This record gives sequence, structure tokens and C-alpha cells, in this order.
Amino acid sequence: MLDILLISSDEERADRIATLVAQENASHRLRTIRAGAARLAEYRDNAQNTDLLIIDDIHLKQGDLTAVEAVAANAPRLSCLLVTPSLSQDWLVAAMRAGMRHVLSWPIDEASFAAELALIEEKKSAGMGRESRMLSFVSPRGGCGTTLITVNLAYALARERGKRTLVVDLSRQFGDAHLMLADKPPTATLVDLCRQIERLDGAFFDTCAMHVHPNLDVLAGARDPIQAADLKPAQVERIFSLVLPRYDVVLVDLGQSIDPISMLALDRSSDIGVVLRQSIPHLHTGRRLVDILRELGYPTSKLRVMLNHYDKSASVDVGTLEHALGVRVAHRLPHDAKHAGQAIEQGTPLLEVAKSSALAHGIDALTELLWPKASAAPAGVFSRLFASKPAAASPMRTLKTES
Repeated sequence: MLDILLISSDEERADRIATLVAQENASHRLRTIRAGAARLAEYRDNAQNTDLLIIDDIHLKQGDLTAVEAVAANAPRLSCLLVTPSLSQDWLVAAMRAGMRHVLSWPIDEASFAAELALIEEKKSAGMGRESRMLSFVSPRGGCGTTLITVNLAYALARERGKRTLVVDLSRQFGDAHLMLADKPPTATLVDLCRQIERLDGAFFDTCAMHVHPNLDVLAGARDPIQAADLKPAQVERIFSLVLPRYDVVLVDLGQSIDPISMLALDRSSDIGVVLRQSIPHLHTGRRLVDILRELGYPTSKLRVMLNHYDKSASVDVGTLEHALGVRVAHRLPHDAKHAGQAIEQGTPLLEVAKSSALAHGIDALTELLWPKASAAPAGVFSRLFASKPAAASPMRTLKTES
């Protein structure tokens, strides 16, 4: 059951939305405030304690989204749905930056509305399941080693820490994460799964994922950018809702993509790994990437800069990089081109092909920070590593309906 708060400036439209909610699930709890979005700040506590906030305001201005952003920033489990008469690209970007990950145009299509409610309900149910963590890796340029870090961290967590782990390859260029873990082609890719999304359940997902270790599965990425263009945010959101309760760890390789699909992973991630190298081009593009992530509403405290191919004698030192980015470097992985190349060419994890190498030790150190061997409980591992604390939810107050 979803607890839904509707902010609507029009009685007829509010009644239509209420009818659609009842058609989808009569047990959903819907409360309506007859007011414009500009007054959302007055009902901030109520909004933050619901599962779904629906904004329906025909007079909505982009400036009014500031109130939505303030609510969403302090309620990570809150889903926000915007209903708008005109869905332009500018509006979509502005809504995404304010935390509205679900957008529908008016008049509302019944099937689309039902699908959005189902996804949000799945997301709520996922949060009640296994104590899982999602971590996304993104880089501003190619050649940073994002995929290498993602798959080897996943393998270490699965083999050394016994964590049931899933790698999702969301790189939209040429998904090749699976090539670093297995010497066989995948039976299905992310695109194949999305094309049959109506069949999605646990059993069907198991037939699509590659099982490369008893504790490690991989959902292979799109074979090329043309196939990747077929992906829809609602499809990917549904996959995330299914897999999170099934795994202890979900690691997502985003490549260089920042768009509505990658934002679904970023929203669910407890931390965002920004992978960089020590060079002037990486310094400039890295700063731009950090700025974009901040503009989209991801706080600096959530960004974890991981410096790959670290060289203490490089012209761009750690201090210069941290000053330019405004973010500290969370972890350094040493320059070890020989063994990295060996692992990539053989399609074998570093722990298997070069366990004593400097890079393997760097991955092991990262794994040890995330899940110390002496730790008895997995909860809060990213918080223990990076001292990141979620904001406390505000207490519920009595709702008054305005007319």
C-alpha cells in the first residue's frame, strides 16, 4: 500500500487522479491538498513522511520546483511524480534536478499511470527486503578504468567477503564488463531483458544474468549505442526494484553516461564513485562532472573520488586535484598497467591472474574498507567507510486540506 500526497491546483484534475489511484489499488491512501506547488513548503513534514508526492499544478513555474527539491533532498525514500500539460526538454531537466524522477503529461494515460504506481510500490517493497547497498561508478572520460574497478571490486566482495553481488553494466557505448569476468558471451543483455520486461520476475532474471561465481552475477550491457537507445527509464527502474532485495551488493558501471536512466542508479546509490586519473584533461572534465552531479541534487558528501593509476610523481598531485574538484580523494589505486592488461586480455579477475600485484592489493584495500573482515554486520558499510549519515525523518503532523 502506498501513502500518497497529492498537491493539485484544480479540483477536476484532482478527482481524475484520485479515480486513477483507486482503479490501480483501492487500498492506497490518498490525501489531497488543494493548493499550488509554491505552497508545498507549508506541508513539508507531511510530504516527507509519505511514499509518493504527486504535483499537479497548471500554473507551475520552474522556480516553484525549489520547494520540491527541498522536500526530496531530505527524504531519500520519497518518490515524486510531476503531472504537467507540456513536457519540454527544459521542463524534464528542471524536474529531474528537483528530484522528480517520474513525469507524466496531461491528459494522463491510464496505463502509464498504473505502471508508475507499480514501480514506486516495487521500490517501497525493495526497501523492506534484504539489507542491500548500491554503488555506482562513473567517469568523465574514457580510459579511466571504471569497468575494471567495478568488476574486480564485485569479485572481491563475492569471493572474499561472501556477499551476494550483482554487476549491472549500464554503460551505453559498448557494454563489455562481462568480458573481464568470463570468456563466454552472455545469454541475454540488459536490452534483451528490457524488451521482455512484462515477463520480469526472479526466475526470468536468473535466466538472463551471467552466473560467473556462486556469489556473483552480471547483467551484461548493451552491445552498441544503437541498442542502448531502446532502453526506457521505467524498464530499468523495474529491474532495480527486483534485484535490490535479492542481493547484498549491486555495483553499477555507468561509464560516462549522465541521463534519466543513469540517474535512476545514482538516486538509489548510497555512494557515487567518480573515477579519475591524474592529468589536466581529467582535472577539467572531472570538475565539470562533479558540478553536474551537484546541480542534479547529489550532495558532495555522496561523491567518492577514486583515483586510478595513481602516481605520486605525477604533475597533477592529489592536493591539486582535490582543490580543483572541491572533493577529497577517497581511495587511490596504484598504476599497474602490466597486471591490469593481463587481467583484461585474459578476461579473468585480478585476484585470479595476479593476486600479489599492486593493483590487486589496491582492490583488496578498498574491499577491506567497505567490509572489514572482523565486522559482523553489513549494515551501514558505506557510512562506516565515508562517515556519511542520512538525515532523520521529520515527525508526522495532522494534515489540513486547503480549498
